[in-house]
Amino acid sequence: MNGKAQNQQAEELEGAVKRKPISLSEKPGNLLSKEGFALYVGKTPAAIVAMAKAGKLPAFYMADPLKPGGHAELWISRKEWDKFADQLVEDAPAEWHGWKDRISASKPCRGQGTRRA
Repeated sequence: MNGKAQNQQAEELEGAVKRKPISLSEKPGNLLSKEGFALYVGKTPAAIVAMAKAGKLPAFYMADPLKPGGHAELWISRKEWDKFADQLVEDAPAEWHGWKDRISASKPCRGQGTRRA
């Protein structure tokens, strides 16, 4: 095999080893892997692992019961996370909900803004 063919074969093998980037489905399931949940909340997988270890996520580890002591995968309940997010909004103080009074869907009229003296 000549040098050019070897380079081409090496490039093909390198391309085969590379993984496609993980993307989140339009309708994700209730259980997400650490990578999927990281995409869902905008954090890194390492941050998700740290949060799970600290007990800050509705997470658990699943392992193959036929392989005791085998590798366990981290899974997070997106449904429980979303339920708690909704609860936080419901329980938020009135001041927190004040942001709704400071935005408008209509364009402000001329002259109604605050002027500097």
